[in-house]
Amino acid sequence: MLTQFDKLSDLSAKLSSLYANWAKQRGITLNELHFLYHIGRNGTSSPTSIGERWSLPKQTVTSICKQLDNKGYLQFITDEKDKRSKQIGLTEQGKTFIEPIIAEITQIEWQTEQQYSSEKLTALLTEVEQLLNIFSQQLNQKRGDDNEYSN
Repeated sequence: MLTQFDKLSDLSAKLSSLYANWAKQRGITLNELHFLYHIGRNGTSSPTSIGERWSLPKQTVTSICKQLDNKGYLQFITDEKDKRSKQIGLTEQGKTFIEPIIAEITQIEWQTEQQYSSEKLTALLTEVEQLLNIFSQQLNQKRGDDNEYSN
């Protein structure tokens, strides 16, 4: 018998699958989409911040960096605060590639929100965030860690 959390996990997987299939139609993987989207939306970022945001292991981040660098989409900039660290930005070729993709998915998401209802979506997101905060507290309770979920 499926629990409510099984259903929630199924819905989360379905959402990821929708994005993955959409990305595949544009010649990139879901992880590459997350990576390029993050830099395209937020600007230059550290590999660590990208990995943490999208729950990607360090090895996966390194692999994606190599793939996207080979395509000419990334530039690596020495971090002024820590000369040992690199920041990742988009090359002009990377911007030319990802900006239309970001615009397209943003438009699709906006149309979906309008069809569903902005108010209903806001309420749904508020409820899911509250649920995730409670779940995070329950998971961390035994560890003595009280971190709340934040996106």
